[in-house]
Amino acid sequence: MNTEVLKKIATLESRFCKNCPLKEFNRSKHGKTYAHHFCINECSVGLSIKSHGNNL
Repeated sequence: MNTEVLKKIATLESRFCKNCPLKEFNRSKHGKTYAHHFCINECSVGLSIKSHGNNL
């Protein structure tokens, strides 16, 4: 595994996703599954994490 990619993903997640108000809002209004799909498919940070993950 590429440790640089893992470090980039961890940095993005800890910097932007840890206390994300959109994630909390979507979880409370629509549920955990919707919030997860929103983060992966629509959030710019989630899309960046997803593209880094594809490089693994």
